[in-house]
Amino acid sequence: MQLTKNSRIYKEKWFEFRNNIIERDDDMCVKCGRSELEGAILQVHHKKYLKGHLPWEYPHDLCETLCQGCHAAEHGKIRPKFGWEFLFDEDLGDLSGTCDLCGSDLRYVFYVHHSDWDIMGVGMHCCDYLTESEIASNLMESKKRYSSRMERFIKSKRWRMVNGVHKIVQKKFPVQVYPSGNGFRINIYGCNGKTIYNTLETAKEKAFEVIESGAAEQYIRKIIQKIYLA
Repeated sequence: MQLTKNSRIYKEKWFEFRNNIIERDDDMCVKCGRSELEGAILQVHHKKYLKGHLPWEYPHDLCETLCQGCHAAEHGKIRPKFGWEFLFDEDLGDLSGTCDLCGSDLRYVFYVHHSDWDIMGVGMHCCDYLTESEIASNLMESKKRYSSRMERFIKSKRWRMVNGVHKIVQKKFPVQVYPSGNGFRINIYGCNGKTIYNTLETAKEKAFEVIESGAAEQYIRKIIQKIYLA
């Protein structure tokens, strides 16, 4: 399964499903009774594999909460080395994550799933190893290029300040970042944003993100359609 613009939906659906199962099981392993307060790492175990079903599409009665140790025992103690599928990735913002395969500290987590196992959060190299691909490496390279382009946009000499308003044209979209209250707001193609950002740099980052993601273009198209259909 390749990463798509629906990856956020994948992540949200899995986390919601996972949390519901763990909450149903009173936040403890159904085998040994340990909880996270006792140091257990809780995971959701799928009792039976249903072909064509994503991990969060299983009936709740086919899932149960197990700690990492009981989960490994349930699967014969050996994780499959091959046949894993990439689901989605997540930026934790700092090294607060841990690779479920090698134990290294992670900022960027890549979630993978196997029909005979369960979702694991792993690092770039472990993801490429398990999926027998370079999908994680390619994603990281893409993130680096994106970050580099964002940095150039923020620091670009094309920014002009007129009467306290920072202005630039990016991909034919006029962008303005202006003071508002204790922060800054953005205006793209004459459309004012509602969010107030704490810093000028954060506001510029958001403007870049909105344009690069295509959200700005989609929004403008909707406005034009409304005008013509009115």
